[in-house]
Formats: sequence, structure tokens, C-alpha cells
Amino acid sequence: MSWRYSVLLVASLLVSSCGGGGDEAETTEQPGEIAFELSEQGDAGAVGVRATLRHETPEQTTVIVDGLDEGEPAGGGANPVYLRSGTCEEPKEILFELQKLSGATSETTVELALTALLNGDYHIQVALPSRPEDVVACGDIPQEVEES
Repeated sequence: MSWRYSVLLVASLLVSSCGGGGDEAETTEQPGEIAFELSEQGDAGAVGVRATLRHETPEQTTVIVDGLDEGEPAGGGANPVYLRSGTCEEPKEILFELQKLSGATSETTVELALTALLNGDYHIQVALPSRPEDVVACGDIPQEVEES
């Protein structure tokens, strides 16, 4: 498959994507990129946390998480970020440990196609630095929707 066809395929998926499980994705101004909100978990105060997924190659996606800046300044260290299978309500295995938040941002390129992320059950979690089992923000990756 040519790279041009791959870009067109991803672009068509992005235009037709919306929220899986109640989450809504938005296309950004950048081609091959979507963004969605992560929800606060418990009373962590993690409001305004977003994830952006950017198509890099047919086999790679860059995952950017930003909007949370509480661990390092509070002395707790950098918040760990995970890409997991399953949903926020029913998490399964950790597929990728993403870069920990540096300031308010984490950016990691993973060996998983954007189309696979949009067509599967995956989610992103941000956890407490001292207790990685305690999630402060989570968002199900929105799934592809057929064009009408």
C-alpha cells in the first residue's frame, strides 16, 4: 500500500470518527490528528486533560497527553501515562508505558497504527506518581464510525 493511500485512508477515518463509549473526538487543524478529553477519576481535580493522536506512519502513532501539571510541582514526581487495552471502566493490560508527564505534557510514538487504535478498545490513563495504580484521568480512545 502506498504512503499516499495510507494517508488518504487515515484522513477518511479521522473525518468520520466520533466518540466511542460516550467520548467525542475532534479533528485538529493538523491532518491525520484527532484529540479527545480525558475524564477526571475520583476527586483528583484532573480537569482539562486532553489526548492527541497523530498518524506518523501506517504502523506508528504519536500519543500526546497534556493539561495536567500537579505531580512534579507538588513534589510527587512525574505522573505516569499508560496506553492500555480495554476501557476506562474495564481496563486490561498495559500495552505501552508512555513518557511520564514532563511539566504538563507527555509525548510518545508507539508501534500501533492510528486505524488500529480507532477500531479497537483502548484507553489512556494518567496515574499518581507515588501510586501508579491510582488513576487521576482516563479516556477511552474514540472509535471509528461508518460514514452515512
